[in-house]
Amino acid sequence: MDLGLLTTSTITVFLMILIRISGVMISAPLFSNRSVPALTRIWMAMAFAFILFPFHGRPDFGVPTDLIQFTVMAAQEFGIGLAMGFCANLLFAGVQMAGEYIGVQMGISISSVLDPVNGTNVPVLSQLFYYFAILLFLTLNVHHVLIVGVDRSFKWVPLGADGIGNMDLMLERFMAISSDIFIIALMLALPVMGILYISEVALGFVAKVMPQMNIFMVSLPLKVALGLFVLMVSLPYAATYLEGQYTEFVHRVLGLYAS
Repeated sequence: MDLGLLTTSTITVFLMILIRISGVMISAPLFSNRSVPALTRIWMAMAFAFILFPFHGRPDFGVPTDLIQFTVMAAQEFGIGLAMGFCANLLFAGVQMAGEYIGVQMGISISSVLDPVNGTNVPVLSQLFYYFAILLFLTLNVHHVLIVGVDRSFKWVPLGADGIGNMDLMLERFMAISSDIFIIALMLALPVMGILYISEVALGFVAKVMPQMNIFMVSLPLKVALGLFVLMVSLPYAATYLEGQYTEFVHRVLGLYAS
């Protein structure tokens, strides 16, 4: 390695690339998981930075002249990476929300398990949906596409750029991505919620015909059994739906900064 190439400009460029990738690592799905040791994430970020550095080094890069300018530039790069990772993680928020919807309808929302990753109690079905989505995420190699998106972000928003382009357009895209998590949650939960709603209507008729029956004692185990059965049957269709959503969602995240 030629130490003469280690100028202030090249070192600053490498640091900015590392800072942007670190923002992605902190907020992106899978990479931000607390089960991944912090030291592992640091080494992964540095490895990605070394790989991308030869392709995105700018000879005309303006080196910050003081600490304030460096801090502002670093904050911008970190924010760009953080926003990309956060938007990618929103899909999993929608998946977990679907599990919570189903749990409420089945009457088991009070049941929870300890999440060993975050150290908090989470609804059982919410955790089930989350790990189902993570396995699908890895099976489809969506994390590879996300890494490609980080590489493309340096073309759309070059290092040290004066601003990040059209802020109104970027915020509009961000809001569109955020609002889609409710649609995703509803679409995943709709089969179970629909069947459970029909069962509640049927139980209402039964309660009218047979008022002496303790309908509450009948409805609770029936809704749990019916909900689990429909959930088991609908999981393959949920996987197909999520596969399409991954493709669309990732492309929208990749286009967050595209002009």
